[in-house]
Parts: sequence; structure tokens; C-alpha cells
Amino acid sequence: MKGLLRWGMILMAGALLAGCGESGRSKPIQPPVTAAALPGDLTYQDVLQKGEVVHNLSMTPDAQHIWVGTHAGLYHSTGGGVWGLLSPELEQKDVTGWFVDPNNPQHIFAAGNNGVLRSTDGGKKWAKLGKGLPEPAEIRSFAGIREGDQIRLFAFVTGEGIYQSSNGGNEWSLWLPLDQEVYAMDYDPMENRLYVAAQFNLLYHEDGQWKTEVVPNAQQVYSLTVDRTSGILAVATDQGIMEKLDGSWQQLDAKSPETLIVISPGAGDYRWVGIGESAFVYTLSNGKWKKWN
Repeated sequence: MKGLLRWGMILMAGALLAGCGESGRSKPIQPPVTAAALPGDLTYQDVLQKGEVVHNLSMTPDAQHIWVGTHAGLYHSTGGGVWGLLSPELEQKDVTGWFVDPNNPQHIFAAGNNGVLRSTDGGKKWAKLGKGLPEPAEIRSFAGIREGDQIRLFAFVTGEGIYQSSNGGNEWSLWLPLDQEVYAMDYDPMENRLYVAAQFNLLYHEDGQWKTEVVPNAQQVYSLTVDRTSGILAVATDQGIMEKLDGSWQQLDAKSPETLIVISPGAGDYRWVGIGESAFVYTLSNGKWKKWN
């Protein structure tokens, strides 16, 4: 039910905002993201109308741009309320998540209901990967991490579980079967755990089994993210944003203008970025949430 509620809200959000006269100016994943040098000619309302569903977001390390993954493409803000499509090759591609190699931001991986794609030129051209993945691979959540010389990727495939690749997406194998839908996941290198926001619980995998992570007072967990710079695990819940640091959960003091259903690390002066039920994008800076312009 949690997952259905979450995705239902995102779907409604796109429809609501598409009918508004004022466009929202609005980080899967958390490692550095660079904005592609592409012109922008869209409003955020255009992005919602074209993309239909907003899955995820990320902020670039320079804190100047935000990316949003949609049902029909990966888009980035270019400043002044203007947005652009990252690549024409992604225009009709479902993008539920992405990972940018922190050692080489030109290497980007994206995933969705079209499987896994890789770009080696900053997002201009894309090639399909996926040896070992089901065909078709209905990927609902995607995460990655660099471990030394290797890139480790995780993809939740509906109806099967979490697949893993330890060689940059070239070869995949089923790693963790799971009979729940997964709507967000991220790997915490400090705890050496993969966390997933699943249909019924917030879970993590340890000692060969799935375990439940209890978030105090929260009935619904919509999404999660790990800030690799601070080590904080954050979850978006029905009670607001909760943060876990050194094994302890605390509620974020700053109150958002509306319920946030997607959360991602910010950059620079921005602590977090998020997407609300209305599909507007918000940033947290100096203890206050503001709409992204």
C-alpha cells in the first residue's frame, strides 16, 4: 500500500501541475552529477507534461542545476526557470534512476523499463547494457557505488528482485530475491548495507537476510537516500524527513511546505533537495525549504 500511495501521488502531482499557469522551477543518484552543455527551451510544466511521471531527482555538485528522471526522459535545469532534455536518445525512455561515476562524470548509467543504458560522453550518446538481466527488464529502482577500481550497480527488477553488476553494468546476476515492490534504494558504504524502501517496510540486507529498519513514528516511507559526504541516511515519510546518523533516527527540524515524497542530497549551501506531492521541487538551505527557481 505504501508504494501504491507514493506512486499514486506522483502521478496525481504531474496531472495537477500540468494544469497550473505558474510553472514550478524545479537528485539514483547521490555521487557527483554534471550538467550537460545543452540548451534549454522548456519550462518545468513542459517537463511534467512530456515526462508524465517524475521518478527521481539530483543536484549537480556546483549546486547550480537539478536533474529529474521521468517516464519520458531525463531533464536538467539550465537556470532562470528553463529546462532542457539531457539527450534526444532518452526522450521516450523511462528513467527511474541513474548513477554518475564520481571518478569520471562523463560516465553515466541510467535505468528504467528499457533496461540499463550507459553513456561515456556525459549523456549525449547511449548504449544498452544488461547481459544477465531479464528481457525485458522492468527496472523500478536503480543505485550505484564506486568501490576502488570497480563500479557496483544495483537494479530492482519487478517480479524478481535486485540484480547486481560488479563490472560497470556489463554483466548482471540476481543477487537478492525480493517478493515486494521496491520504490527507492541506496547503498550505505559506511554501514556496508543496501537499504530499500519496499512496499511494506524499510529494509536492509545483512547476514544473508532481509531485516526491517524501524523509522520512529513513520507509517509510510516514500523514498530514501544516502548522503555520501556526511554519511546520513534520509527517508521521506508521512511524518516528514527523518535522518539516521550513527545509528540514531531524528526528525529534520525544518518543515517543508508540503509532504515530500522524493529526497536526495543537495550540494553547496543546499542540504537536501526533494519533490513534493504537487511535483514541485524544493531545496533546503539555512534551515528553510524553498521552491527551486
